[in-house]
Amino acid sequence: MNIAILVTDRCQASSIHLVLDLFIAANYIAKDNFGSDSNVFNIELVGVNKKAKAYNQTFIDGIKPIKLATRPDILIIPSVFEATINVENALNCMRRHTTIITTIRSWHNKGTLLASACTGSFLLANSELMKGRELTCHWASANLATQLFPKESFQINKLLIDHGDVISAGGSSAIAQLILYLMSREYSRELAVITAKIMLIEVNFEGQSRFAIFRPAHDHNDPLVLALQELLETKVSSPFDLTLFAKQQALSEKQVVRRFKKMTGETPLSYLQKMRIENVKMALESGAKSLNKTIWDVGYEDTTSFRRLFKKNTGLTMQEYRTRFSTLYA
Repeated sequence: MNIAILVTDRCQASSIHLVLDLFIAANYIAKDNFGSDSNVFNIELVGVNKKAKAYNQTFIDGIKPIKLATRPDILIIPSVFEATINVENALNCMRRHTTIITTIRSWHNKGTLLASACTGSFLLANSELMKGRELTCHWASANLATQLFPKESFQINKLLIDHGDVISAGGSSAIAQLILYLMSREYSRELAVITAKIMLIEVNFEGQSRFAIFRPAHDHNDPLVLALQELLETKVSSPFDLTLFAKQQALSEKQVVRRFKKMTGETPLSYLQKMRIENVKMALESGAKSLNKTIWDVGYEDTTSFRRLFKKNTGLTMQEYRTRFSTLYA
């Protein structure tokens, strides 16, 4: 199976090396455990130039010019720039990838499976191959994805989305899950499981919402929305009266909600809920307060309802979240 890994200037170097290490380990395991006579994965780095400068300022060489590369069975598209890049720089980067996008389209039309991770999914969105089909990316890139591709559907809560011909994965180390998933899908589940164990990787195809941090945008120029954001953020534990706020602004509730959602992507209620969840997450990470007391401290009286809301947003129960993340602060 021929695997090409796309390498671009401003890529995430660790992702490139991790993909290489996983496939190299899988080749070793296939020979040692399954009696394969040769490598099951033939790996090649492809890109515009023979050398690329990653965003951590290190260089990756040994890259084959993509114009000269043979069409692979699978094209891996790791991060093409950092997840925290601004819109202007992201657009500049993508303008330099026209040759790559042309090749991606051509290879896809001839049967190449495309597998992207993090901001690599932005190349797929820019290629116009998705046409509204869902993609995922790093949760920190959610606002950027919406700004760059308002007609595309990015579902950042999902870790992996498989359309058969195109697979996308979340950010950063999620590319390891993407490679293990590809191994399982295209070769064998046993190979993927043993590779994960050898590389000390816990397999997780469920989602990345547990890692997400709610970071609402404040870089807009709507004073009403900014005022409401400040109110919701500083009075997290207090009841919020939308009717009263709208009346004070001499607007209808619908007008307030419409303006607020346009600028933040959330309704005032969902915004407040996410602020409360974020406060609870921080309490679970850094303290030993009882779960119910933690809920009451953010203004929720119905603990059962909040627990359901918490799990819906993070994919974990409150106790599971505390167990997983509180050790970071031990």
